[in-house]
Amino acid sequence: MPALEPSEAGGYRTRVTSVAQEPPGEAVAVPGGSLWTLSRGSGPPMVLAHGGPGLSNNLEPVAGMVDDVARVHLYDQRGCGRSRASGPFDIATLVADLEALRTHWRHERWVVGGHSWGAALALFYALAHPDRTLGVIYLAGTAIRWGWKDGVQRERLSRLTAAERQELTALGARLESNGDERDRARFLRLMWSTDFASRAAATVLDSEPLYGYPRAEAVARAVQSDWKARLDAGIDDDLRRLTVPVLVVHGRRDPDPTGAREVADLAPRGRWVPLDNAGHSPWLERPAEMRQVLRAFLGSLS
Repeated sequence: MPALEPSEAGGYRTRVTSVAQEPPGEAVAVPGGSLWTLSRGSGPPMVLAHGGPGLSNNLEPVAGMVDDVARVHLYDQRGCGRSRASGPFDIATLVADLEALRTHWRHERWVVGGHSWGAALALFYALAHPDRTLGVIYLAGTAIRWGWKDGVQRERLSRLTAAERQELTALGARLESNGDERDRARFLRLMWSTDFASRAAATVLDSEPLYGYPRAEAVARAVQSDWKARLDAGIDDDLRRLTVPVLVVHGRRDPDPTGAREVADLAPRGRWVPLDNAGHSPWLERPAEMRQVLRAFLGSLS
């Protein structure tokens, strides 16, 4: 099967509604394109970046946990979902997009957060613009070393049945040659089911789609390449110099349960918060705990 990098485990579902039911958004111009955004709530500003790369916003439930105490901005990254933009598709440009959004909304400083790949993007923004960052929410982020740790792939496969493992191998082989979109969707459905703390929790994927819009494969490949280069170059020293608060929230049953721990350990004001009985999207499995942790963090910034 094709090797899966950490990014392919991120940001796996958005509640899909009809066009008539979609909440009204705002298109914000950025160099080379326009980003779909959705803003809600009132209070200190924060932005949430979805996972992927190449996927689309799925963080409305997270916003709903804090939008009575914060002004929360959601968006689709360039070239993804409802956003339209040409390249380049790299970290510097995606960070610049976030800065363009901050300027557009006239926030002097804001909290930057994200899930999985989006957590990495939020961190890269804070490293580039610490003076514009009130705090960082690193939600189920991947490690700051590229590639999975020993045992992560084994743990994922152990959460599948023997028949599913066989199917996954066959799908991977087809995708390396000429697999179609249905093969890709089924491959990702199987892999994403292993992100949950239990198979019972993973059944949510049977009633809701994996994500609201097709994955932008070219965007994903380009961002992954730059992401790997950035991590291979090392960000340890940059993290040691980051003085803003960094909240690292991670499920103990995430397939990589401790990879993100290093972010909290290196950042001078980092805090590691593992959640029991939660996987890669803890807001789905432990919403009460998630809400409490987020609100406490935001309260500590005021």
